[in-house]
Amino acid sequence: MLPEPLHAVVVGTLLGDACLEQNGRWWRLRIDHRIEDVEYVRWKYKMLLPIVANPPRQILVWDQRTRRYYGHVRFDTRSIPELGWYAERFYVNGCKGVPHDIRRLLSSPLALAVWYMDDGHRRRDCRALRLNTQAFGFEEVERLIEALEGNFGIEARPHRVSGNQWVIYIPAKEAPRFCDLIRQHIPPEMGYKLL
Repeated sequence: MLPEPLHAVVVGTLLGDACLEQNGRWWRLRIDHRIEDVEYVRWKYKMLLPIVANPPRQILVWDQRTRRYYGHVRFDTRSIPELGWYAERFYVNGCKGVPHDIRRLLSSPLALAVWYMDDGHRRRDCRALRLNTQAFGFEEVERLIEALEGNFGIEARPHRVSGNQWVIYIPAKEAPRFCDLIRQHIPPEMGYKLL
């Protein structure tokens, strides 16, 4: 396990957009966001500086669905044994998921802030918030909701978006408290996600 604040950033971003890749004997973390989020990527780079392998670089990524290239910003950490600890928890049979001990792992406002910056947004039609968890199964979403309530006192609920895809809905009455909890960890360029 990594020391803080590295641990919190890794946990938050693994719940969001990052992935772990085995590279030889050990694992590395890959950070990859759309080009519009370049300042956020630079913020993550600074937060993870003790373990990074290379600075952020711009790349083109092919999207099979739209059949177009999109600009992205990406960097990797070094391949280190400590990241294997996270791989054991977040990956089963090569697929990323929510660890059974997520309540223990998602314990700091910084981890929550990184997860929200990666996969959260304000609703346009009301003052509610949403965490995009479509890649996780219903039981995994339930574990995340239990962690939000147990660790931070935030009441949330699952919301079906289609088929077996679920998001976490944070109602308007809880949203200001959620935003206040993470506000000190949100860099200015991501402030648009807060109330």
